[in-house]
Amino acid sequence: MPVFVDQISISVRAGNGGAGAISFRREKYVPKGGPDGGDGGNGGNVILEASEQRHSLLDLNQNQQYKAQHGHPGQGRKKHGRDGKDLIIQVPCGTMVFDANNSLIIDLKHHHQQATVAIGGKGGKGNARFSSSTNRVPYHAQQGMEGDYIELTLDLRLLAHIGLIGAPNAGKSTLLNTLTNTQAKIGDYPFTTLIPNLGILKFLDMELRVADIPGLIEGASEGIGLGNLFLRHVSRTQLLVYMVTGTCPETVWAAYESLCLELSKSGFNIDSTPRLVVLSKSDLLTQDCIKKVISRFKKDQIDIMHISSESLEGISDLKEKIQQNYIKLASSLLKEDA
Repeated sequence: MPVFVDQISISVRAGNGGAGAISFRREKYVPKGGPDGGDGGNGGNVILEASEQRHSLLDLNQNQQYKAQHGHPGQGRKKHGRDGKDLIIQVPCGTMVFDANNSLIIDLKHHHQQATVAIGGKGGKGNARFSSSTNRVPYHAQQGMEGDYIELTLDLRLLAHIGLIGAPNAGKSTLLNTLTNTQAKIGDYPFTTLIPNLGILKFLDMELRVADIPGLIEGASEGIGLGNLFLRHVSRTQLLVYMVTGTCPETVWAAYESLCLELSKSGFNIDSTPRLVVLSKSDLLTQDCIKKVISRFKKDQIDIMHISSESLEGISDLKEKIQQNYIKLASSLLKEDA
């Protein structure tokens, strides 16, 4: 079974600067050459880089201490030591970086976006730098400075345009497969999905990332079940599809209320995210029951669509609705930025 890691703590240390050299020019017929010790090289930096090729923090979890290369020492003939190589650590797009005080350093959202989190120490000066009219034969040089050391927490929050949420066994993974041709694991039992799944919903003029979030149960916001482990990923989505099931209007409405309650208590401000409400597995219900469910939701001025990922009933309408709502959201965000 694939392992998904979305939060880890690591320590990073930049490279130390190389020592300056103590050296004097020695050549034939030049018995008393002046100082010619070169400077040491700078230590390497530690850089975090967002990459679309990374989907989890699992690889970083194997080694939680990272060190950049030290600068090389200076040499005679005023040769400068080589700088230490920077250490570039790749993380998934959507990784938030916090320091030991839980203060946000940077939010790495975009492919190839970089952040230098630890700066290498400067190289020490060689003795050639200390020659003066009063000290023509300096016998000292500087040691390189130490590189930065910092402890970090990396918190991955998936970047998806659309999030599918609902109780376990609500049909989220099946819908993801239907919309995006993803091969997410499905099964007729709760908690089939134990990690978030991502797929691409393609239209003629756009592609939207769709996330299938593991099922939420009552008390999820308090850590019951998979709890807050995956609620953080929902906070990144721009449009949520609430998926509810039931055998009668009352149970469907109860499922919707329970979902809303958990999201409102999550602490991630999810309940304010625009939403579509979908009655899943409608092929298992009679037309009369579906009409009663729609009527029950209309009493609270809520539109609900009904779909079946098995018979494909309502899938085209759902795709169209998702596209229309996303275009409307994107337009409003552009106006706000302007």
